[in-house]
Amino acid sequence: MAFLNADWRDFQGVGAMEEDPDQSILLSDYIDIMRSSGWKITHIIDCPMSSQRFKPNQVRRMQKNRTLGVVRRSLIIGRKK
Repeated sequence: MAFLNADWRDFQGVGAMEEDPDQSILLSDYIDIMRSSGWKITHIIDCPMSSQRFKPNQVRRMQKNRTLGVVRRSLIIGRKK
């Protein structure tokens, strides 16, 4: 199975240092779920995305609020044990 995903963080309008990690779903959480469901992870591949997806006004707002932009997805590949 191949699963293309990214961390989910509730970060809209929140500075990176103020994010609540308990309100996030990280890549490691997806991996833990897959492992506990009987999948063996064989590969984790970072898949960069274009940074051009952010418009200049979005970048300015992100810099002002000190938020982080996500410009990658991760491909998790596993096989059933």
